[in-house]
Amino acid sequence: MSLSEPRIVMAFDFGIKHIGIAIGQEITKTASTFYSIKALEGQPDWNELDDIIHEWKPDLIVVGDPYNMDGSRSKIQDMSDRFSDALYKRYQIQLEKTDERLSSREANERLQNLDIGTKSSSNKHSISAQVILEDWFRSKE
Repeated sequence: MSLSEPRIVMAFDFGIKHIGIAIGQEITKTASTFYSIKALEGQPDWNELDDIIHEWKPDLIVVGDPYNMDGSRSKIQDMSDRFSDALYKRYQIQLEKTDERLSSREANERLQNLDIGTKSSSNKHSISAQVILEDWFRSKE
């Protein structure tokens, strides 16, 4: 990859029933909601995720790290860590974790401001992934 080619970054908002995905690139530092895939107790449909990774070919994966608001480890963090480890082992793509403490609140605010579309949990995870990626881009400035 030359220096002029933007790196494609894929962000994940881990959830027990849904895992949100956003896609962006580093040059413009833009992030778009992608969609949410269903999960069963935090385990995605790996075949569906294989197809997404193969199609988009991200250069970097960013996973939201679900700390409690006081900075302590959350109950879901161990499951999120296992998901992150599995992503890295399966795809061998550089992976970074980033604090996602305020992403759900921001996603809820964005959902409330939507005039169209569904305000479902799956949509919230997709928007949360977008917020995670936007925050990650800002942290690199």
